[in-house]
Amino acid sequence: MNNLTEKPEAVQNKSNGIFYRDVRLSLANTLPFVIGITVFVALYEVCRDSFYAYLSKPGVHIFSIILMALISCAFILWFYYFTKKRSNEVKAANDELLREIIMRNQTEERLKYLSFHDHLTCLYNRAFFEEQMQRFAGARFSPVSIIVCDVDGLKFVNDTLGHELGDALLVAAANIIKSSFDESDVVARTGGDEFAILLPNCDEKAAKKACDRITAELKSYNRENNELPLSISIGSATSCNQSSMNDLFKEADNNMYREKLHRSQSARSSIVHTLKKALGARDYITEGHADRMQDLVTDLAKSLSLPERKLADLRLLAQFHDIGKVGIPDSILFKPGPLSQEEYTEMKRHCEIGYIIAMSPPDLGPIADFILKHHEWWNGKGYPLGLKGEEIPLECRILAVADAYDAMTSDRPYRSALPRHRALAELKRCSGVQFDPFIVEKFVNLLAAS
Repeated sequence: MNNLTEKPEAVQNKSNGIFYRDVRLSLANTLPFVIGITVFVALYEVCRDSFYAYLSKPGVHIFSIILMALISCAFILWFYYFTKKRSNEVKAANDELLREIIMRNQTEERLKYLSFHDHLTCLYNRAFFEEQMQRFAGARFSPVSIIVCDVDGLKFVNDTLGHELGDALLVAAANIIKSSFDESDVVARTGGDEFAILLPNCDEKAAKKACDRITAELKSYNRENNELPLSISIGSATSCNQSSMNDLFKEADNNMYREKLHRSQSARSSIVHTLKKALGARDYITEGHADRMQDLVTDLAKSLSLPERKLADLRLLAQFHDIGKVGIPDSILFKPGPLSQEEYTEMKRHCEIGYIIAMSPPDLGPIADFILKHHEWWNGKGYPLGLKGEEIPLECRILAVADAYDAMTSDRPYRSALPRHRALAELKRCSGVQFDPFIVEKFVNLLAAS
């Protein structure tokens, strides 16, 4: 088998497969049959006179003649069977060799594709881009332009909403950029959130038009996909006669970052605004929880004679303390039954996610620390930092009591609302454990007076 399958005489690659021809395999098909017939004819020629003399003898029985004919036929049939069997073996060897060559060819093509393409966006990767930069360094491609694009706020999205949504934004950005150029242009993903386009024989005016096409495609995308806005910073540079390709790329990159400085804050604010809207859309599950919370914390803060500045922070905290839940999967957030330990661990991340979100825009900055700590317990067994007693900000202690009361007296997917007296009894039971005893006492007295 090995001798038959090694080094075929001709191997020809086609778009739909690999076809080959091996002369030795063809010879192996017919050689046994040819040898058999040759031997039979030779024996017949040698023995013909003796055979006729034997038949002319008196007493030779007809059955002897028939027996000799049968032996001759059996000899021919044996050679035919041997040749057929050999032909099947050779065909199997051919088929196996064909499969191996096709699989090797497919594997090589796949490895070649992966070595020059980004697996997520299917664009060219940095290695291919740098190789093409050197190829286009010749004078016949001059002028050469490079455009560098960067997705704004991608880390923020990854940290708050998860890498799956961040990857979806990257794919969307890749499709927008790719659709703005011809197949002959080199469009590559050169970093985590960075893309680059190499344009041979492209002057500065044409490069500017290409940037405008990206901007137009981006606006069209955001009109159709307003759930989460996509923002891309763009910079370009066109080669002079003596400039190197590396210097050209650095210039385009610097121009992109110059634009990014102006756009980054507005991009994050736009994303946060979208997250605020998403939180408002999810508030239906608690039937106006944020609005009721604002009333409860305001009344409690006034009973504690807190200044107006703290009242403003508390109202903002009541509205956005759960903004981190936009990064929690709906399967956990809207689960009708109790959470598993793994789901509960994931749910607790909403404090940290909310902190990251609140640190981005200036309007939520004052309450970012409160959002992080609003699930700390008086006895130090809360999360995420394990603070205890007065280490917990007063605003968080006020919110914790009001939040627990509203949660107990509201219908939830997994239980009906508790009556008011049972909710107050539960607050008293957890006083000194989960809640500040002084705040609980003030809250109970406030509700009793009302």
